[in-house]
Amino acid sequence: MARDRSPEDRAPDQDADQLSRPPRRLAAVMAGVIALVVVASAWYAGDGQGFDQIGRSRPSTAALPHVGEPAPDIEVTVIDAHGEPRKRVRLSDLAGQPVWLNFWGSWCPPCRAEMPEIQAAYEEELAPRGLVWLAVSLDEPAEDAAAFATRSGATFTIASDPNRADIGASYPIAYFPTHILIDAQGIVRDVVIAQLDKEEIVARAELLLASSP
Repeated sequence: MARDRSPEDRAPDQDADQLSRPPRRLAAVMAGVIALVVVASAWYAGDGQGFDQIGRSRPSTAALPHVGEPAPDIEVTVIDAHGEPRKRVRLSDLAGQPVWLNFWGSWCPPCRAEMPEIQAAYEEELAPRGLVWLAVSLDEPAEDAAAFATRSGATFTIASDPNRADIGASYPIAYFPTHILIDAQGIVRDVVIAQLDKEEIVARAELLLASSP
């Protein structure tokens, strides 16, 4: 018949169990620290690329105007440095000139990051060659868009469509920034859904300009 274990008999097992607990606690703490590091790294990367889009599928251009097709005509409101309307501009009024149509928002981290790159490319390389840059702010008050553009020293045309009443279904913008390059004949030559730097902007503009005699 099995006999009861005395306190002396149980002590070694209990001691072993107690000795095993600190490593388990340490492992749990380390796992928590690693998880925090991973989340912090994702947040840091996301701040420059639009954290709200992390985990989403790759942006698709399927719903946008297709390369090789005429760009849908729209009429947007150009604003001044205070967000006040200056005039209405119709895309078809720009026929005969290459147009870089840029949809953006000052609330969008990648849009904010590329604004100085756009300005540098436009001022130094593209404006002298006749390219029209039309940057249409979406989903924000006109004064917010104007304030950011002014702080950034933007000299290209800024338009505002806070409620998407102007672009309607013609340009179903789901990701920011979205760039649509239109040649002098009004044909879409390139669609880009990404933050661009000056070098990339100039390279794509070169192709657009080459197709726009």
